[in-house]
Amino acid sequence: MRLSAPLALIAVLIVAAPAAGQSWKSVAKARQFQDQDALDVRIKYAVGRFELGKGPDRLLYRVDSRFDEDAFNLRTNYLESAKRGSLRIELEGDDRLDLRDLKDYDVKAGSLKVDFSNRTPLNIHLELGAVEARMDLGGLRVKELSVETGASDTQIQFSQPNLVEAGHCSFKAGAASLKVEKLGNSKCRNVSVSGGVGALTLDFSGDWKNDATGDINVGLGAIEIRVPAELGVRIDRSTFLMSFDAPDLVKQDGGIWLSRNWETAKRRLSLSVSGALGGITVARF
Repeated sequence: MRLSAPLALIAVLIVAAPAAGQSWKSVAKARQFQDQDALDVRIKYAVGRFELGKGPDRLLYRVDSRFDEDAFNLRTNYLESAKRGSLRIELEGDDRLDLRDLKDYDVKAGSLKVDFSNRTPLNIHLELGAVEARMDLGGLRVKELSVETGASDTQIQFSQPNLVEAGHCSFKAGAASLKVEKLGNSKCRNVSVSGGVGALTLDFSGDWKNDATGDINVGLGAIEIRVPAELGVRIDRSTFLMSFDAPDLVKQDGGIWLSRNWETAKRRLSLSVSGALGGITVARF
């Protein structure tokens, strides 16, 4: 049974339950897919567990959340013009709450899960705070991706090839751990990664359809770069007090390192890597 347009936005569930001084509310929302040409997504999530992935084709998006309504406010807003949708989701602290002191809150009990149809091109911008994030963007239509994290543990993967070519993918981590897997499936032409203090793991495996460039910068921490053996790699290194371990690359003049198959490889990845303190490891597999 097909729902009428006025019922396309479904508020499925609102439940409140007290727990140890916290008042938990669960909210679920969804909107039907109606041949939207694009969806611009902006999510700002302060504290909790965050998941993002592929949902049912019939739904443009689906949102499931659980939060302490005494401490946080959840706002969702959807607008559409000329078949282009705009989705905004924000979970932020109440004005009365000092977000610098969350020790009295069971922050991990809060959660936000967002799923998208793979039928609509997506432009995704995420701002995550003290969050444990798990995202699988495989099999979606990601045109542009921007992820900014605070003190978080973030894992992102493209388990399946992106269904469209992405122009730019940006990842910015604060005092955090960031792991991005199977970037070859992302079809991103350009990747930029920056980190303040923490560990960065970048896995460039996947089904490569195009050449790509990348800019990687870290202030203090460890960078692990994993690249499949068949991919040609060029690294322009500019670091200060950072170790560099790349046994399968050959050093050139001017801080350039090349893989032995650079000239013959079908696909190539050119990276500019910079940092202050820590270490860089490049692994071929």
